[in-house]
Amino acid sequence: MWFKNLQIFQLKDTENFSSTDLIAKLPEHPLRECGSQDEFTFGWMPLIRSSEQWAISSNQCMLIRAGKEEKVLPTAVVREELEAKVAEIEIVEGRKVGRKEKADIKEELVFTLRPRAFSKRSDIWAYIDTKAKLVVLNSTNAGMTEQLFKLLQTTLGSFAMVPLQSQVSPASIMTDWLMKNDVPASLETGDECEIQDASEDKAKIRFKSLEPLSEDVTRHLSQGMSVKNLALRWSEKMSFVLNDDLTLKKVKFDDTLKENAFNDSQGGTLSDMDANFALMSLTIRDFFESYQLWFEIADE
Repeated sequence: MWFKNLQIFQLKDTENFSSTDLIAKLPEHPLRECGSQDEFTFGWMPLIRSSEQWAISSNQCMLIRAGKEEKVLPTAVVREELEAKVAEIEIVEGRKVGRKEKADIKEELVFTLRPRAFSKRSDIWAYIDTKAKLVVLNSTNAGMTEQLFKLLQTTLGSFAMVPLQSQVSPASIMTDWLMKNDVPASLETGDECEIQDASEDKAKIRFKSLEPLSEDVTRHLSQGMSVKNLALRWSEKMSFVLNDDLTLKKVKFDDTLKENAFNDSQGGTLSDMDANFALMSLTIRDFFESYQLWFEIADE
């Protein structure tokens, strides 16, 4: 299991956190099917469908998986039903349907149609590193992140994790890297970046297949624009696009790491996952030590 996105939080209370306790409680809060009037449900899932393996532990890190099942009610269907209902009222009763009444009709239609909607499942992977005091998510989706946090609190009674806090604006740090041609020694720039200006409309320019240190980019930065995201490669171990909110997207781990994980595996899906997770979590732990220094991240 190689994460393709990284959203990192700091775990505040490792002394009162027990991985053994969490593993025991995961099956008590499983993802369940949506009821007739559920908009969505959220719960823990086994690492592999139809298995009883709810977590993997390695090097003081624990891999877990949660899922969301939601009723999919196409907007077009609701709109069509609403238009038909409004037209019927206006013809039969000879009057216009007001905004509030239309909203009430729509709410009633959603309630009526939801039991017939089909369900869609999505998942979110995460791991907890008690040594580095980190919670790492394979997602940058705010809604899924919020639901995962709530589920952890419900499962354990309390769970304190906080977003990374940079002492200096990440955008200004990345801008300085390019303006001064002073990227940290362990980093190489990739071939894409996005910059934005400081105006209210936040006008953006996206560069693809272009060296971020080129004059085309730095000229705009010298005129007051700043870096919003930047493609980078770290220590020949992983490449990614770093965002100004400290999240990482398009994460790709080096083939050498994947080959080492393959060699460590004993064969079988769970063994492969275990080997991949062990190398990935150690790599991210090492990466975070540098990451913390680049952005002057407060140590919780």
